[in-house]
Formats: sequence, structure tokens, C-alpha cells
Amino acid sequence: MENQQIAFVGDPEVGKTSIIKYLKGLEFDEDYSPTEQIESIDVTIQNNETITIYDTPGNVAERKQVIEMLKNIHIVFVCFDVENIDSFDSTLQWLDDIKKQINNSMQVCLVACKIDSDNRQISQEQAFEFINDYPNVEYLEVSVKTGENMDMLIDKIPITTPQGDGDLQQSYRTQQSNKQVEKPPQSPERQSQTHKSQTSLLNKEEPLWKVYDFLFPTGRVAKLVKITDVNAKNLSIQDILFKLQLNQSYPVVNLIGAKETNKGKFYAGIARACFNTDAVIVDSGISTGIEKYVIRRGVKLIGVAPEQEVKYPNQTTGFIDPYEISNGHTHIFLLNNKEKMMVFGLEGVFKINLCKKLAEGKIGKNGQRESLKIIHILLGEQEGFLNELQQAVMANHPIIVIKGSPLCDQFFQNYNNPHANYSNASFGQLIKKGHFYGLNSLDSEDIAQYVHFFLTVTPFN
Repeated sequence: MENQQIAFVGDPEVGKTSIIKYLKGLEFDEDYSPTEQIESIDVTIQNNETITIYDTPGNVAERKQVIEMLKNIHIVFVCFDVENIDSFDSTLQWLDDIKKQINNSMQVCLVACKIDSDNRQISQEQAFEFINDYPNVEYLEVSVKTGENMDMLIDKIPITTPQGDGDLQQSYRTQQSNKQVEKPPQSPERQSQTHKSQTSLLNKEEPLWKVYDFLFPTGRVAKLVKITDVNAKNLSIQDILFKLQLNQSYPVVNLIGAKETNKGKFYAGIARACFNTDAVIVDSGISTGIEKYVIRRGVKLIGVAPEQEVKYPNQTTGFIDPYEISNGHTHIFLLNNKEKMMVFGLEGVFKINLCKKLAEGKIGKNGQRESLKIIHILLGEQEGFLNELQQAVMANHPIIVIKGSPLCDQFFQNYNNPHANYSNASFGQLIKKGHFYGLNSLDSEDIAQYVHFFLTVTPFN
């Protein structure tokens, strides 16, 4: 195995040395002592191989030497100080210099330091806007002083024991114990964040979500996102979309209760309309028949499902389980909760919130988000769709009802009857509250025109 090399770069006084001291378990020091030349420490990883971490000077005179050194680096952290606008502006030059040296295996992460500050000058939104021009660069915000998010940075570095400094975990545990009396009082929120960071460092808590490259048996690759607790208060859909590079604004077509696979031409019309409007499609992640049409058109198809409700495709059998995650999806979200008891029907809140975030996209130059349109197509074939439908009604989105399922057929039977009785009272109440529009047709051209119309000229957002 080639010796892994990691470097921290950035302007002077942004916090590079403080991060490295933190990794070594050393106490945070308010006094600043500039790094005047490239320094390194050797660190042992779990398979007894060593990695080298480089601390680098930030002054212009040494920049050429630092950039030259990056040719052999595997992971580089570009740091800036959220209090210092100049240091943020300098990351543009750092990233461009790194790009000249980059190799296919190099990982680059932009790190916002000192986020505990009350004098923050660079917002998270500004950083996200900037990083859009660097799709292969990750983004992270940390505070060495409070420990906030340092566990996330540590997860990117496979360290266990710094040579000559004893065990990292024991060293860190001792330092934190010695600092308990001397620590200034913190707000309850900040104490909680610090405790969480310390716990994650020592116990390696499971992250709320992870992204994988999933290879279908056909050879197509999708981004697979596993979410361990969809109800966690600190779960950020925006962060996940940023990781997936889905941070533009997209019109969204969401399929509610889609399950049957016998509507080929109908789905072809949806795919065609989405192709013409640059819209993405969100569905359950299991096969409906729309997959082959979005593949032909190159449309993004995003599936959302409880993890225990779906199965991975099996290449060795001719049987296709109806609950297999299906080829044609470009992104699949598999959800769980603390009880590990997610079933279809419980994913509705996340699915609608995902649609909203996809439509919002990034913050524009005027500081506002350009929220594009969301429409829902109700097929009502899959069990448990009423919760998701309720969320769509609460969001004030237009809902196109399609004939074919028992409840949807009742909608057409009672279309002009405000006093109609539905076999499901909850469905009847939602009909009265929401913006429902019936399409008593499965014709490809009809649904294409409906979708195109609602995504372009209607007043709904």
C-alpha cells in the first residue's frame, strides 16, 4: 500500500495548525504561532500502515513550494476563516492551484474554520454557492475550539495512533478531562454540540446518512443514499443534495402511489414532458414501468423507499421481485428510523420535503432561492399513499388524479359532487382541501400536455 499523505493548506491564521493539534489530542491554544515552513507528523492507521499529515505555511512566499508538494498528496483540506473574507477569497486561488496538480485519486475538501465565532462574515450559503463551481470538492464547517463537526473531519482521515504521542483516543480523553474545570461556561446548545463531537471522536457514532455508488446488474450506476434516522432533527436534505450535486433548482414531478407496470405509453408521456422542461421525477424506487423511458430521455429518476420494504436486484435469477429497487433510477434514498420499522406510508414526509428542496435549489446572486414548480401525479396503487398525499395538500401543490385505482376512480365518479361520500373518509377530506385535477385518460399525449402545462404556466409553486 502506498503511504497516504494528507495536507492542510490555506492563508495564515485560518486554523490549520489548530486542527492538526486537535487530531493529536492537544489542548486548544488561543495564542497564534505562525507556521513558517512545511511540517509533518506520521500517523499509524488500522492496518499498521502510516499516513503523513502536512501542516503548511500560508504566506505567499511559500505558496509555490506548498503547491509543488501537493503532487504527492492524496487528501487536501483547503481551510479558510469564516471571520476573514480575504481568506475565503484566497480559496479560489488555492483550489485553482490544486486543480493543476490534481490526480484522479486526490480528494479535496474545503473547510470553514472558527464557526463558533459571533463575528461570522462568510455564510454557509455563500460557501455553497462558491463550491458549485467545484463539483468534486467536498465542503465542511468546523470549530476546533468547541469540537463542533470535528468528528466529521476525523471520519475523512483513517487515524488511530499518532507516533510518539500515545493512543489518540486516550490522549484526547485525557485532554478533555483535564480541561473540564478550566472550560468557560457554554450555552446549552454549544455544550450539546461539543459533547456530540467528543462522543463521535471516541465512539465513532454512525452518521445520519451515507452515499454509495450502486451498480445495477445491467451495469448502470445510481447514487444510493442510506439514511439511518429519517426523523433526526439535524438531518439536512440540502446537505445530501449538495453531496449528490443536485443543488440546482429543478421542476419536480412526484408520483404518489405508483406501483403497476402496465402503463407504458402513459409513463412515456411523463418522461417526454420532463425532458422538455428539465424536470426530475420522484417515485417509490420500485418498478413502475417508467424506468426505460427516463433512460431513453436521460431524465433524472429519484426513488424514495423504506429500506426494509425493498430488495436489491438479483442477477442470478429470472424472477423479478416487485419490490426490487429498479434500474433506471439515477438516485435512490433508502430510509430508516430508530426503531428500524419503516414501512411504506412513513416515507411521505421525507419524500415531499425532498421535492421541495429539489425545487428550491441553491441561493441565487440576489440572495434568494429560485423555487421552481412541483406537481404530483396520484395513481393510488401503492398502499400507504394517503400520508404522502396529505403532505402534498398541506404544501398547496397541484395534484393530477389518474384513473385506475379504486380511490382515484371514486374521484371521477364524484367529480362534481361536493357532498360525495368516499370509501375512505380521509381521502374525501383531502379532496375538499387540496388542488385536485382529474385526467380520465392514460394517453401519452394527454399526460404530457398536462405535465407540461402545470410545470410552465400555472400559478402554483
